[in-house]
Amino acid sequence: MNNCAEKIFTRRLLLRKAEEADLPLLVEWSNRVEIYGDFLTPEQMTIEEGMRNFIAGLFWNEQSRTFIIELRHEGAPIGTIHYWLRSENRQIAIIALKIARLDLRNQGYGTEAQKFLIMHLFEKMGFKAVEMYTDIDNLSQQRCLKKLGFILVDSLQYEDQQINRTGHLFRLTLEDFNQVPLYKFHYE
Repeated sequence: MNNCAEKIFTRRLLLRKAEEADLPLLVEWSNRVEIYGDFLTPEQMTIEEGMRNFIAGLFWNEQSRTFIIELRHEGAPIGTIHYWLRSENRQIAIIALKIARLDLRNQGYGTEAQKFLIMHLFEKMGFKAVEMYTDIDNLSQQRCLKKLGFILVDSLQYEDQQINRTGHLFRLTLEDFNQVPLYKFHYE
């Protein structure tokens, strides 16, 4: 994972490494129920927990990386995108996305962030597959994943902050990635 850039630029966004200065915002976002909506459970992190996690390297290490998503021209943070390695197969990355700015949802920012992180994971990092979990009722994210070339591989029960949920596991393999035109035509 040493090839991982600390910044990824897209046409409208900057994905950058989460820093200590971001902790107040990350804590605020983790405690606002409306940011998580119906499909996720708020993490309810305290500033002390955030600082412990930051010092321990949990936001950026060889197994896991958290990016702040910013509007490129304004420099305004709008959410996070995070990936970690599957413990039983370090060639598979799992992504989680959160657009925290409610007024900027459904404008393609999440799709753009996912697309460019996925391209980075396959093209620069050499992963063999990327996976995403989504709540069974999160139809907009499921449409996005299909547009990005993901295939539904499993439906399962999972625990989210000690709440049992039902969801889907989607996977994009390197072979499928190389066949999706969306990744070949883009503007940076």
